[in-house]
Amino acid sequence: MELRHLRYFVAVAHRRHFTQAAEELNLAQPALSQQIQQLERELGITLLERSSRHVRLTPAGEAFLSRAEHILADVAQAQQEMHEFAELKRGRVVIGALQSLDAFHFSALLARFHARYPDIEIILREEAGEKLLELLHSGILDLSLLQVTGNELATKFAAELIATEKLLTEEVVLIVSPGHALASLQQVPMEELRNESFISFKAGSVLRAILQQKAMAAGFVPRISFESGDLGTIRSLVAEGLGIALLTRSVAEAPGRKVIPLSFSPYPLWRIILLAWHTRISHTSAATACLDFMRNDIHEHPWAKE
Repeated sequence: MELRHLRYFVAVAHRRHFTQAAEELNLAQPALSQQIQQLERELGITLLERSSRHVRLTPAGEAFLSRAEHILADVAQAQQEMHEFAELKRGRVVIGALQSLDAFHFSALLARFHARYPDIEIILREEAGEKLLELLHSGILDLSLLQVTGNELATKFAAELIATEKLLTEEVVLIVSPGHALASLQQVPMEELRNESFISFKAGSVLRAILQQKAMAAGFVPRISFESGDLGTIRSLVAEGLGIALLTRSVAEAPGRKVIPLSFSPYPLWRIILLAWHTRISHTSAATACLDFMRNDIHEHPWAKE
């Protein structure tokens, strides 16, 4: 049984006339009769009683008509839904967001995307960097923001089938409270921080990894007194003098609790924010549209601060 058989049967059942139904379907009347006979043979029952002037539904035909109408309605609805997905009139995209990202540029980008595609649902999943990469590999995320430091950019994701586009390069600074002994400095070497208490993002964060790597290189293990996944909480704890922390300069200098940002010496620390997607996972039309939009938007509204 094919959908065309259902369409032909419904047309005849509604018209109660083969010739009129054939005209509606743009078929020859003998061809329509053959198609209905083929359907009846396949079902093993008579659906229509024919006379020289009229067509009447049998009880089986009445029951089958209801079923056929429902099936054709469901097919039409499915076709309409798929058309809407293809035309980007519906759909959703799941985007991974970094816990330590100043949201200004990203939220503005999402607002521009929503203005272009108002019917596409945007779902944000905020996690630490390692978790975002895991979710990107599993296909749970369509796109994600990721971060790297130093020379990782060229090699980190190539073997993992992750394509990237650079969004932003920004300085990672040390923040201290206004009353801290280091607050009068502009730069500080990591070696001077061995006796300090740190406030850090949770394990899996790139900023936490930077802290641990730089401290180990300076010959000590950082003493982490508090950890949080929230930028505001970390900044507030530092402002209260409960420890020091690594944050990006954009976050450290944003409006909020007063903290003092210090560059690291002898060389500043930098992180790179990337837009990332998996090259071997098929994307929905909505996700593809979002990726194309974001890659173009990066050039029209640059994030870079170098």
